Amino acid sequence: MLEAAGVTAVEEQVYGALVDWPADTAAAIATLLGLSFDETTAVLASLEAKGLMSRTADRTPRFLATPPDIAIEPLILQRQAELQETRRAVDELLRRYRASRRPREAAELVEVVVGRPAVAQRFQQLQRRAEREVLVLVKPPFAIPHEANDTELDLLARGVTARAVYERSVLESDGGSAAVARYVAAGEQARVVDELPVKFALIDGSEAFVPLTPDDPETEPTFMVVHRSGLLAALIALFESLWERAFELSALTAHPPGRPSRLTPADAQLMSLLLAGLTDKAIAGQLGLSIRTVHRRISALLDRAQVSTRLQLGWYAAQHGWLDGYGPAAGPPGARGGAE
Repeated sequence: MLEAAGVTAVEEQVYGALVDWPADTAAAIATLLGLSFDETTAVLASLEAKGLMSRTADRTPRFLATPPDIAIEPLILQRQAELQETRRAVDELLRRYRASRRPREAAELVEVVVGRPAVAQRFQQLQRRAEREVLVLVKPPFAIPHEANDTELDLLARGVTARAVYERSVLESDGGSAAVARYVAAGEQARVVDELPVKFALIDGSEAFVPLTPDDPETEPTFMVVHRSGLLAALIALFESLWERAFELSALTAHPPGRPSRLTPADAQLMSLLLAGLTDKAIAGQLGLSIRTVHRRISALLDRAQVSTRLQLGWYAAQHGWLDGYGPAAGPPGARGGAE
């Protein structure tokens, strides 16, 4: 019972004997407890050093137990002081541990990738690891050509959900809407906004691929891989906010057989680009038409809807389901690969 105060079991045994039979000799105590004389002598010396007993001045000394309240209390206070010192030592070790871990933890949360080949390779690795979803914000310039991202098509084929928000300039670039239509036809859920503040890809909600350096086609790109952290949560929230405000691009693909629609595939593509905010010149370039033909077809749609402005045309198309049935059926939120 006294081990917590620094008294060993055999010392406690001898001290207890002295409490019960005071003024015994070392030989008597040894006989009583079944200990050797030498062991008993050593234990008595230890008890005396700890203040637990005293001896008489006889030629053959007898030993007396110090009263427990006087003997044990100082040992308890001493042990408490030692434990307090141990606590302070632990606190200091904890401070040093946390200080040494901070840089290491930061390095584990963010991985930096430099150079076009390394960026392309790391992005493909991240995409191939996707099991549920890949979310992406897409804007030029592209470190990886967005029309050449066949890995996304593989992901879509094996059931990974894909959502992409495109900056309108992507659709206005040469071949841009055709490249997007290729992904949409494969199952990507695509939307468009006028301008994006940043571009990145999110993989399964656990990793993000984000550019670190300003967009400059003449310099080597630098990206970072962000692992689970507050920063990753902020990127996910940003994507969802932009997704809610973006315009759907499902009508970029040809009309699937057996699904009803009020527009021909060609007119649906034109309406989709028109509602996405592209200029007539950009629409003409994307569809391979002349400006005059685009004007004529838009005028025909205005007449068909019996409205006089393009704003009214957009409202009418939405109210009357002109674009219903184009592109993939609506599904749960998912993602697309391509932090180009």
